[in-house]
This record gives sequence, C-alpha cells and structure tokens, in this order.
Amino acid sequence: MLEEQKSKAEQLYIKYWHLMCHVAMEILQNSADAEDAVQQAFLYLMLHMDKLGDIDAPSTKAYVALTAKHRAIDLYRSRRHCEPADISGMRTAEIHHERLGVVEALDRLPARDREVLLLRFWDGYTTEEIAGMLGMKKDAVQKAIWRAKKKLSEKLAES
Repeated sequence: MLEEQKSKAEQLYIKYWHLMCHVAMEILQNSADAEDAVQQAFLYLMLHMDKLGDIDAPSTKAYVALTAKHRAIDLYRSRRHCEPADISGMRTAEIHHERLGVVEALDRLPARDREVLLLRFWDGYTTEEIAGMLGMKKDAVQKAIWRAKKKLSEKLAES
C-alpha cells in the first residue's frame, strides 16, 4: 500500500508540477515564493491522497490546481504583513490590491461557490467540463455559477 501511494505521489508530481507552479506564480509574482507554495501544496496533497482519484481525471487536475492556488494565497497573506511597502510602482500596487480584494471576497464565499467560480473563470473550464468534474448537470452548474457571482458581488460591495 505504501509503495502504491509513493508511486501515485510521483505521478502526481510529474504530471502537475508545472501547472501548480503556473497557478502559484500568477498569485505570488515571484518564482521563489511560487516554489514554496507548490511545495506546501504537495505536502498537503500527500496527506490527503485518499481524496484523489485517477491521476489523469479532470477532477484531480482541478483539485491539484485549487490546492496550489490556496497555498499561494496563504503564503501571499502571510508575507504581505512582513514585507516593507514598495512605493516605486504605485499603479502596480493598486492593481494588485484590487486583485487581493477579489481574492479575499472569494475566500469568504462558501466552498462550493468558490469552487465553481474558480473552475469557470480562473481555470477556464466550460460548464460541461465542470459538470463532469463535480457530478452535476450542466444547468445546475450554470445556476451555481450565477448564484456564486451574485454572492461574490455582494461580498465585494461589503468591502
């Protein structure tokens, strides 16, 4: 059993390392931080191997990408409190702050709402693909996305 998990972990690493680095880099904008986030994500995945199905399944790809994204956001949050402010590029900082507001609003959404929004708009999956990943009907996914967008809009208005 241990050898089987080790093999699955190796396959996971080989197949999804680049995807996870890309996802983390989009958030962190720093390769060293992105690699740290990916390492943390792999550690998390190793502890939760039972949640992963077939390595090639779209649901596994989505789970791995979301895990990397969440670890990158956690790392971003922990580091933004300790780094000195950079006033040289205020326009970039303003854009980054807006993105962070959306990320924080997403984090305040229920898990299912956050998941459908990220799969659709971050990862670019179609409603049909999301329906297959989540075991839902296409119409149900469309309605879930609509409701999640409405909730996100409300969360952003609260900020």
